[in-house]
Amino acid sequence: MRAIKGLYPLATWLMRFAVVFFVVLTYWKTFTAFNLQSVMFYVSAIFVVFSILLFIGGILQKENLTVLSSLILILVTGYHAFINLKANLDHNFAVYVLLGSVFVFFLTTGNKR
Repeated sequence: MRAIKGLYPLATWLMRFAVVFFVVLTYWKTFTAFNLQSVMFYVSAIFVVFSILLFIGGILQKENLTVLSSLILILVTGYHAFINLKANLDHNFAVYVLLGSVFVFFLTTGNKR
């Protein structure tokens, strides 16, 4: 069976939307609490801001914003996965592995059309 290459643009936009949707559902409360004493506030702020920038980067001609946002999001996802790893592998860790792989995809492809 052959790949449906015509759906590539739709797939990339679905991934961008899914990232923003996940981040807003997961981190919006912590972000809007605005607790400057909490490390999770800064992690949430980075996730929210750079996931939105990743989405906006898809609209722009140049891929600089997409690549930079992906790199930052890979780093913060790795940090968040590491602090949530604890002693066992669970579904939360798997979610961050999937999310990280989406960010690596955008880091490597940029805004390929």
